[in-house]
Amino acid sequence: MTFDEHEYRRLLCSMSLGYTAYCVWATQARRERRYNIARLLEASSSVKSVRAERAFRALGEVGKTGANIERALAGLEPETVATGPVTGTSALSRELMSRAARALAENRDLVAEELGDLYVCSTCGELMEGAPAVCATCGTVREGFLAFRAAESMGILGPNMLMRRLEQAPQTLHALVADLDDELLVRRVGSSVSMKELVGHLTDMDVVFRERAWLILETDNPRLPSAHPPVLEKAAIYLDYPTADLLDSFQTSRQQTLGLLRGLTAAAWHRTGHHVTFGTIPLTHQGNWVVEHERSHLIEMAQIRHDLLQAQTDQRPLLLNNNLVPELLEGE
Repeated sequence: MTFDEHEYRRLLCSMSLGYTAYCVWATQARRERRYNIARLLEASSSVKSVRAERAFRALGEVGKTGANIERALAGLEPETVATGPVTGTSALSRELMSRAARALAENRDLVAEELGDLYVCSTCGELMEGAPAVCATCGTVREGFLAFRAAESMGILGPNMLMRRLEQAPQTLHALVADLDDELLVRRVGSSVSMKELVGHLTDMDVVFRERAWLILETDNPRLPSAHPPVLEKAAIYLDYPTADLLDSFQTSRQQTLGLLRGLTAAAWHRTGHHVTFGTIPLTHQGNWVVEHERSHLIEMAQIRHDLLQAQTDQRPLLLNNNLVPELLEGE
């Protein structure tokens, strides 16, 4: 093995491990609603991905697709070598992670003033805070950067898809609780929360989204309420509510939200508000926020439903009708 080959194999191993670490940590940060820290970790993961790809190509492991499929079928087993540290390996990376550590020590996410828009050069994997005209390392132009902007930190769905997802949610929610009696809807099986609590929580979050959307549409760059939205732990009050009432409340709230948003122009969707965590953000940011939050809980409810019915040894699980549960539960 030549020196260059040895170094490329070391890089491939190091960068692949770093990619996995940052990717999984970013997912966990999103689950904890530390969205700016998640954005930092996602950018860091992208750095490792770009550099792992460069090393993989340099080793001659990529050919025409036909050859690649043959390699895949044969079972690719690259030779690996020992690596040094796989994360926090640059001065900027350590500085950004230190900012995140200070914020977490105060039990909070990074705020807008503490983390700018992040960019990763798609050619060499250089991480940048703010976008220069060209990459200082390899000269790639700004248009070739991968962007991790605060305004897009919740997702990049546009107005049409956001409206479609918002419209589908009530139907999906009804399908998830169909055929379940009250005893099952309040039970916690393998979860710290019940189906009833989740239905009430989704209504709470829809109200928060609608209030913020109204502020953005009716005032110029308003300061959005900085108070944290209703946390799931507060939803225990819904355990004593009739299920039909909880579903009706969500339906009513969602219809009011849709009524506010229907017919908006592209310019209206890009009106902005100021959020203490994300800075100046468009309405689309908050739309992506509520849709992604909702989707994660609907998937959670599908799992709870399955687990509840699987535990019923005297009956087979009641399967969801595919026509009733749209792509909201199936990813992009």
